[in-house]
Amino acid sequence: MAEHIDAGKLDKPAQVLELRETTAGIWEWVPLRRAWANITFQAKSNLFSQVGVGARDAAIVIRRQPLTLHNALRLGEQHLFLTSITDRGRGHLDVDAALVTVDTVRLRPDGTTDGMTFPGVLTEKYVRHEQEWPMSVNELGLVLVTPKAISLRPGCLVEVRGAAWEVLAPHELDPYKNEYEIGRRVDL
Repeated sequence: MAEHIDAGKLDKPAQVLELRETTAGIWEWVPLRRAWANITFQAKSNLFSQVGVGARDAAIVIRRQPLTLHNALRLGEQHLFLTSITDRGRGHLDVDAALVTVDTVRLRPDGTTDGMTFPGVLTEKYVRHEQEWPMSVNELGLVLVTPKAISLRPGCLVEVRGAAWEVLAPHELDPYKNEYEIGRRVDL
């Protein structure tokens, strides 16, 4: 059994978030409730993506409540992507999370799919450089991590951070999130 935590140490007001379709085709993280938490930002990385790189880790203790890995937490303007929830005992939960930046992603309509807007997290995958005469081309690759409710098909285009990206490979076996390798070519 983990050590007891004093109620006074739960000193940070976090919001428990849930993904909802707020209007047709627009998905957003919406607050469900406030939860007082003890949050410690770690020096290590949290590998929230199976095919991308990690982000800064946060160790969180909160009172036991309905919470799954489908939820997220917000502390001020910081978004915490939940990666593990375990019972601490004596009425508390230990939660591991990745400190991430959430981007608004727009799925471009293509005739077979309607447009949609949803939250996503970008993480690095690789950067490849090839020389083509007389110019150079970079093939940029990122991983887009989305909530499980968001499903994308290979070949569709998404817009994020002012650029269009093609969905190259889906990774959808995780029960709580989907990951998509996305890419685009950039002339140097």
